[in-house]
Amino acid sequence: MNKATYTPAEFAAIFGKERTWGYRQLYAGKVKAITKLGQTLIPQSEVDKLLNGAERYLGAPSHTKRVAKRQAKKKTPVSKGAKKWTAALKQRKKHAPPQQSSARSEDAHTPSLPKSLHLDDPASARQSVYQRLTRYKSSRKDAASRGD
Repeated sequence: MNKATYTPAEFAAIFGKERTWGYRQLYAGKVKAITKLGQTLIPQSEVDKLLNGAERYLGAPSHTKRVAKRQAKKKTPVSKGAKKWTAALKQRKKHAPPQQSSARSEDAHTPSLPKSLHLDDPASARQSVYQRLTRYKSSRKDAASRGD
């Protein structure tokens, strides 16, 4: 097709695209159009400008370059409110009293032994275990008799 002007559908067909692509180029301002009595026409000069400005395809960029670009885009400027919040948290951590030791040991999954229990005395260890078990069983029996 060698015409002076093209409709957006013809313009897109020249580039092997759909009609909506032609309209997107118009709305994005990449192509200038002429309107005459409600009809949108794209001059041949715009087609030539797009074809002359085209670059040679060198292949897809390497994966590492794409990842670096994505990470660079993700770095958004932090708002003033977020900066104040992080500063307040840092200040709070700095001046916080040391945490008291909890009833649990360093390993959060295993409870620590009571202070009154000595590991050297196996009889007291058995006795404390027996007391805990009987307390648990008796509390279940009471709940069952009440109908809970």
